[in-house]
Amino acid sequence: MHKIEEVIVIGSGNWGLALAAVFSSSVRTRIWALDAPLTKSLNEARDKGDSPVPYPIPDDIVIEEKYTSDFDEQSVLFILAVPSAAVRAAAAELGQHSPKPLVMSVSKGFDSEHFCTMSDVIKREIPEAVVLVLTGPTIANEVGLGMPTRAVLSSDDLFYLAMAKEALKNDVLGLEIRRHPAQHEICAALKGLVAIAIGMAEKLNLGANAQGIIMCQGLKEIAEVASFFDIPEDVAMGTSGAADLIATCISPNSRNRCLGGFLAQGLSIEQALTKVGMTVEGVAMDAVCAIAQHGSRLCEGSHKLGGRTQEIRQCGLGRQELLGNRFRIEL
Repeated sequence: MHKIEEVIVIGSGNWGLALAAVFSSSVRTRIWALDAPLTKSLNEARDKGDSPVPYPIPDDIVIEEKYTSDFDEQSVLFILAVPSAAVRAAAAELGQHSPKPLVMSVSKGFDSEHFCTMSDVIKREIPEAVVLVLTGPTIANEVGLGMPTRAVLSSDDLFYLAMAKEALKNDVLGLEIRRHPAQHEICAALKGLVAIAIGMAEKLNLGANAQGIIMCQGLKEIAEVASFFDIPEDVAMGTSGAADLIATCISPNSRNRCLGGFLAQGLSIEQALTKVGMTVEGVAMDAVCAIAQHGSRLCEGSHKLGGRTQEIRQCGLGRQELLGNRFRIEL
């Protein structure tokens, strides 16, 4: 029977480092980096709070190259902390080394090509894996600096949910236990489009009033898309839905919000993504909204904000006056 005595974080970006720092207070923790040069760089910078480590990493955390040391599958919780585009490959690689792992998915993305959540991606690559999902208002830099928040830990396996909550107790990240992980993953992924719109509005100097209306409209749209997917209102308006949306919209560290700002400056989507320098999960939600709009009368014509944001994003329109006018029309 599985028992969590160690956490191995696969991925050494901001989010992976933050989770490792938080969970190391409760359980032995390792960080697996991509290769030897990155491992060396991380270890050299771990006490400096500087790039590529934005905050000091506790001394008791081992940073090593992935799959270069042994582990006990029956006592490890793997945390898959890679960008959503890399989850499939990372899961496939993990499955080669551990056919029945306990895995926590922490990527707030959606596979629009196969129309599935990140936990689904992991299960398809590792059929015998037990998958937990972490979602909620969790800006990585804030978590890494020890600022308190709460997240949803979800799974349909209540035994492992209880085990993980007990093993990962800490003073920074409170864990709210829920079932039906796909519901929380969809809500978490949807909020990105709203944050992109907020970033546009801020850069266009439309003011706090306009941003409030945009967030309100975004919450309505998320509730409607959630209804299409049979997601209860308390999930859409809860920690993994509304709370995550609000945090992503107001945080200057939000990648989706930053992307919107660059788009409002007239950059193309490719140029804006390069400027952000990290994966922006909200970009992958276009297909989900499109299917919801065409698949249900309830959703038809209701996603003005999402549709307008996508149109501006895809066209790469460069004139701030035009962008501002488009938002004013919608408001």
